[in-house]
Order: sequence, then C-alpha cells, then structure tokens
Amino acid sequence: MIDTDTLHLQWALSYPFPRPQTPFIFLDGATWPLMQTSGGFGDWIIDHAKGPMRMADALGEQRLSQFERGAYHAVAAVGSNAAPAQLRRKFRDHLDDVAIPVIQINVPDHVVAYANRIAVYGSIPATLVERPGGSVRVWATLLTTRDYAIMNGTEDRGEIYDGVPISPIHVPEAVQNSFEAYACLTGSLPLRVSAFPSDGCGWPVGGQWEAQAAAIRALGLDLSVDHFVLENTADPDLRLARDLALSKVQ
Repeated sequence: MIDTDTLHLQWALSYPFPRPQTPFIFLDGATWPLMQTSGGFGDWIIDHAKGPMRMADALGEQRLSQFERGAYHAVAAVGSNAAPAQLRRKFRDHLDDVAIPVIQINVPDHVVAYANRIAVYGSIPATLVERPGGSVRVWATLLTTRDYAIMNGTEDRGEIYDGVPISPIHVPEAVQNSFEAYACLTGSLPLRVSAFPSDGCGWPVGGQWEAQAAAIRALGLDLSVDHFVLENTADPDLRLARDLALSKVQ
C-alpha cells in the first residue's frame, strides 16, 4: 500500500503527466495510438488491439460527422490536457461516449512556460507564453461542443486561464478549424517546460521539481520541494494563499 503523502508527491511532481509519443485518440475511456493522420478524418488509422482500424469504423457515422463538418474546437494542450490520465479524470462521467483525437502541432513565436500558479493537486501548471522568435512543439485536442464545454469548466476559464488564438504549423490536413490555447491570465515564471521542446528563447528549461523550486524562491520561503508540495496538498487554504501570492509575481 502506498501512503497518501507519496501519492500526492508522485502526482504533483509528475506533471504534465505521461502520454504516448505519437498522436492518439482517447476513445470511450481507452487510449489508442494513431498510426496515420493524413487524409480525411475517417481515413485516420487507429492502432487498435483488434488491428489497424479506420477512424470512420471506430467512431461510427454520427460521431465522425462532428469532425467532418467542423463541429469541434482545436485546443492546444500546453499542460496536462493531452495526458490520458487527465482526460480520464476530466471526462469520468462520459467514459462510455467520448472521442478526443490528440495531435501534435508546432506553435511559432511562443514557448510553454510554468504559470505563476499552484494547482489544487500541488503542481505548478503550464501556460503558453508569447516569445517572438520562439517555437514550441505541443499537443492539441480536438473537442466536440460538449467536450469543449467540459474542458473549459476544468480550466477556470475567465478566472485563471483564458483562450487565446494561435496559428500553428505542421497540422494534419483534415484539421481546418482555427486553434486556440489556454493562457494563464496572471502570467508565468521565466522557466520553460522541459516536456515541450522549444527554442528561440533564452529562458532556462526545467521539470516540475525546478518549477516548484522557482515558486519557493519567488515566495521567499525556506522549504524543500517535497515539504512545499506536501503542505500545499494537505492544507487547501494555505495552498490558495500561496497561489494568490505567486500570481502577483512577474
């Protein structure tokens, strides 16, 4: 049995959480790699346990039609929203009926940095930051109208994050809709997220441990990373106070 403190540390410090190295689809609570994303949506190939399967066959006519007629939102996942564990958590009430293709894109003139916030589960989250000359490779979720509303509800949209338009490159030809990304309204720490390869920016690169250490320094605390995380996950009021203080750091 793993104790609660260990689970809290592992969850907080593993952000932005594992995901396949290839494009994939989160389909009815299961994650399947996409072997091909060329041609129309129906021609995309899923690497299914039953063998290669066209997305048209896996989704069925009704669900596929939402993507074919453009009834979806293309949203860059610059944090954990492309991680199957997060998708499972956020769409736990719809695991018998959810289809979210997750693709890879490049976003010019931006990088992904750590936001000046502390998430409820203790992680320092990520945000897209405009940096002229920069470039970053990220993921993007294709969300139906229902799933877009659910995702927005998990992002405190309009309070902590808001959507900003982006113009990515290296996008599959079937994806014709405009793109947006969630950006933190209060800003970021000058630390790029190592999980999202980027260049053209002089900020240092780090993982979640380095992000937590940067937050501790910004708050002027004398704490180790593990104690900082455990205090934040054990005491919601303390975490909220630190989150608000960190949000004022630029």
